[in-house]
Amino acid sequence: MTENARRYMVYGIGNGIVDKQIKITDSELADLRLSKGHMELSDQAEQARILAYLGNRESELHAGGSAANTIVGIAQMGGAVAYTCSLAADDLGQHYAADFATLGIRLTSQLKPQAHTGLCVVLVTPDGERTMKTYLGASVHLSPEDVDEALLAQSHWLYLEGYLLTGDATRAATFHALELARRHGTKVAYSFSDGFVVAGFREDIERIVTTYADLIFANELEAAAYTGQRDPQASLQAIVQDGPQACVTCSENGSYIHYAGVTHYVPAFAAQPVDLTGAGDMYAAGVLYGLARHATPERAATLGACAASYVVSQMGARFTGDLTTTVRDILGSA
Repeated sequence: MTENARRYMVYGIGNGIVDKQIKITDSELADLRLSKGHMELSDQAEQARILAYLGNRESELHAGGSAANTIVGIAQMGGAVAYTCSLAADDLGQHYAADFATLGIRLTSQLKPQAHTGLCVVLVTPDGERTMKTYLGASVHLSPEDVDEALLAQSHWLYLEGYLLTGDATRAATFHALELARRHGTKVAYSFSDGFVVAGFREDIERIVTTYADLIFANELEAAAYTGQRDPQASLQAIVQDGPQACVTCSENGSYIHYAGVTHYVPAFAAQPVDLTGAGDMYAAGVLYGLARHATPERAATLGACAASYVVSQMGARFTGDLTTTVRDILGSA
């Protein structure tokens, strides 16, 4: 299929998780004996214990998951996108599907009766740091058969999250999708997702970086876990020596993008952090949208940085304002 004939900017594959965002104090977090700033897998019983402690506190529900947040961001920028995940035939699964339908995202997910839809309890402290307890639920049942080859072939980019390496079925789905991308000439963007993924699945990560990926997304801690380099610029150079192009984000210290043989530094946009959830996901959305629009890499990364500043200034990974004006302001007619 020719590039011009492709219908979608990005086809994402990842976990189907409903995010439940709740504000919490540092002392309450300590009472719950949770590790601040960490994402840890959980079971439903532990989530129930946390929610019982918090009582009927105000919360927000959004269809999420790391790759899903990126796909949502691209849709909000005006891009045509598709997504595959594994959901259950329950209320949360129906909520997820309806949420994506409202956003105009092509969602291909069989509602599976044997599990509950995944839920991530996101606890946000006053400094904006988020502590997450995630029950994967039906997400662990994502398999190679769920990957939609026709949608992948119609997309300019395939976007995958590293979290999928943590399960046997989801790991198999990852490598099946990567092989299909190679077959159909679809470019591959890959997110490291978390330092524990890089450390725990090193062989798989190296195989993806050296064999399949066209663009890697990592924050400075994830990049350090891969390269052993504490300096983000040194990490970036070490990653691209393995083959692909890459972005390394450094929170309020900006980001680096190495693309088409050139490295650019892009400053962060000023923001008062409320909730850091989804900042990296939204950065990836801006970069992929910009590159799909044939913007310069530096301008694409600037769009990502701006969008990330919006999302950290509010509760939740889903930006609630308009992004199309920001796209026009930064990309112009690119």
